[in-house]
Amino acid sequence: MIVDTNAYISSMIMVLLSCAARDFLIPLFVWKNHLKNKSYAYRFWFCVITQASLQINLVLLLGFLDICSRGTVIGCNIVIYLLILWNFSDKKLFRRLKGWSDAFWEAYRNDRLVSYLLREAAGWWKTFIRTAGGWRIWRYMRTHWLEILLMAGLIVYNIWFLTYNVMRYHCYQFSDIPVHQSWIYELEQGNLFSDGIYPFGMHAMTYIIRVLFGLNLREILLYAGAYQTVLLFIGLFILAKEIFYGKYTPVTVVVIISLMLNQGRYAASLPQEAGMYAVVGIAYFMIRYLHGDRKKFVIEGDSRFRRVFRAGCYINRRYIRSEEILLMLCIGLVIAYHFYTAIAAIFLVAAIGIAYIPKIFKKQYFIPLLFCGIMGAFIAVLPMGACLAKGIPFQESMAWATSVMTGEEWVGSDPDYQSELAQALDRGDIGGSLDADQEAEEETQKVEVDYSSMTPIEILRFYSNALINFGILAMFGYAAIRLMFLCMLSGAVCAVLFMLRKKTRCYGHDYMAMIINMIILCTMGAAQQLGLMELIAAARASTFAEPFIGFIYMLPVDFAFRVLGGWKNKYYQAVLNVISAAVCIGTTYMIITLGWYHSFFEINQAYYNESEYLLRNIKKSYEKNTFTIVSPTDEYYDVLDYGRHTQLSEFINMVNGKQEAFTFPTEYVFFFIEKKVLQDYFYGPVNVDLKYAAMDFVYFANTQDYYFERATIESQAYYWALKFKQIYPRNFKVYYEDDIYVAYIMKQNPYSPYDLQVDYLSDYTDEIETNGW
Repeated sequence: MIVDTNAYISSMIMVLLSCAARDFLIPLFVWKNHLKNKSYAYRFWFCVITQASLQINLVLLLGFLDICSRGTVIGCNIVIYLLILWNFSDKKLFRRLKGWSDAFWEAYRNDRLVSYLLREAAGWWKTFIRTAGGWRIWRYMRTHWLEILLMAGLIVYNIWFLTYNVMRYHCYQFSDIPVHQSWIYELEQGNLFSDGIYPFGMHAMTYIIRVLFGLNLREILLYAGAYQTVLLFIGLFILAKEIFYGKYTPVTVVVIISLMLNQGRYAASLPQEAGMYAVVGIAYFMIRYLHGDRKKFVIEGDSRFRRVFRAGCYINRRYIRSEEILLMLCIGLVIAYHFYTAIAAIFLVAAIGIAYIPKIFKKQYFIPLLFCGIMGAFIAVLPMGACLAKGIPFQESMAWATSVMTGEEWVGSDPDYQSELAQALDRGDIGGSLDADQEAEEETQKVEVDYSSMTPIEILRFYSNALINFGILAMFGYAAIRLMFLCMLSGAVCAVLFMLRKKTRCYGHDYMAMIINMIILCTMGAAQQLGLMELIAAARASTFAEPFIGFIYMLPVDFAFRVLGGWKNKYYQAVLNVISAAVCIGTTYMIITLGWYHSFFEINQAYYNESEYLLRNIKKSYEKNTFTIVSPTDEYYDVLDYGRHTQLSEFINMVNGKQEAFTFPTEYVFFFIEKKVLQDYFYGPVNVDLKYAAMDFVYFANTQDYYFERATIESQAYYWALKFKQIYPRNFKVYYEDDIYVAYIMKQNPYSPYDLQVDYLSDYTDEIETNGW
């Protein structure tokens, strides 16, 4: 199998740089005056949150108005950014432009234009060097060089780890990514919610990359998952800096999740995981707001009764500032990315709220936070509601999510492929085994627990065992989970001790919030075993829980650092910093030596690398719309902007005479055929063979044709190509071939195309009859 490493690395770098430019380069320039004296944590959150909110809602608005296109998106962005720049400027732009134009014209009239331009460029360069030399970041880097170096190393490591198998098998990590690819492609054609209303945050942000940089859609979806996970880890680092005392404890938090993460979904471009950074952003801004000392709004002469009704006094700039606006936008983003991400955010908000009782219910905290929550949800729900009123229905996965919560069986709108295939082939053995397995699995999933017959101690033991079992099955091994619960228990004790002192009380609340959040997620994951309603599947619960595992492990450690850090002597603090760095290094060593280090994530290999390699070269070598690709579905959206595509299954069905004959309208036609079948449901990864070619192929015009009947399709295509090459050796040739793959090229006159229906098994009739095929 071809592994074009250089091309893959180049593509990955382009995608990562494009995502970084979209999220950071543009907003850092446009909002430079607003961000001038802000912390680097604020700048990070401001860039990723405002840019995502702006682009997602802009795409949804233009799509709702049916005017979404590359031109309108770029035009609206230019107008918005110019308005922002003008708002933060000294309003003397036109005066300066007039001065520049006058000087330019004067230099042109006096024949000294070149010297003028060189002098101005040199002046701009000197000004830039002088300004850049005064940036605060250099001073910050000198004092935090090790922290920056460690985080940079972790970022590089995570990009390498998350894309490791993508570099070997250039395929999507999950089978549902092509569905999202199709929605993004439809969005490019101006069709918003082409398959029904669905959280469109990730799709809109991917579309923006396509609009601004024109990168290949498949390449973006292959590598954007690594980028969004790195964003999540940086967000976790910033959140840990807000909670923990040890200088390198936040780095240790990222080390733990980087080395132990075993949820392959974080390597993929999936909506749920794409929005997880916004969940962390909610926690960050909510905790920062609760850390602040907010005063009540009191009007002299008001009675206590009248003060109750002055809720509006807490909805103003005194209580809702830029950070609270970012909290509001984060809430909108988690809904815009995925409803399950919104559920994870609800759990985290509930955990923080419970941990901060009774402080959270004070009006100066509760009312602004409630207002931000309501407005954030309104921002996210409004576009969906408008499209629903327009007549666009919900995407059917919404009904699937409802069935998961209610415990009902999901049937879906598609027919049962296996049953129809068995009926068409008159084979009852095809659908029976799988149905039996599904019924057995459903029976094992139905758990009823009689809590009335248990004592409180038995209920507590049963509950704790269920949580531990969930952790072992869905997250890590027994030893790691056991340590996690021990850290939760000891962390709860540390939190209570911190709450006893006013100076450390807020950190005790933070500790408790992390513990409660983990308990809620583990409870949701163990819902089936506990006999509770399953709001989210166990796999999704573990996906939400794993990013916070580092916080749990570090609770007792940070408690020790905060207690020991009471003495502010700089030499003593330097020693603590060294110990903190040693803990970070020791944690890395412990994870590796104990065998807790994660394995590389699997890839849903739906096609060989050869197809991507060939298609890339064909697009470079042949003019647009002069060629047709005949292959499985996976190349469909990668071809449409350059040429035509025909399903290999449909082509074989036509060749077999089971549908009306058709021809290809292009000069060149390429046929992609697997010599070694990638995977067939019944036969596995087998070589093409005459016995499979002799089988009946039932065409359902469904992508599952390639899942259940791939050996038949590829074998019939292979023998058809051999026969056609024998008939037309001059115009039907091998374009590429290796031990597992072959591609043919057919050159024809589009005005007199070839008749493709040939009896490709006529030379093998005796062999087929002899073997009873």
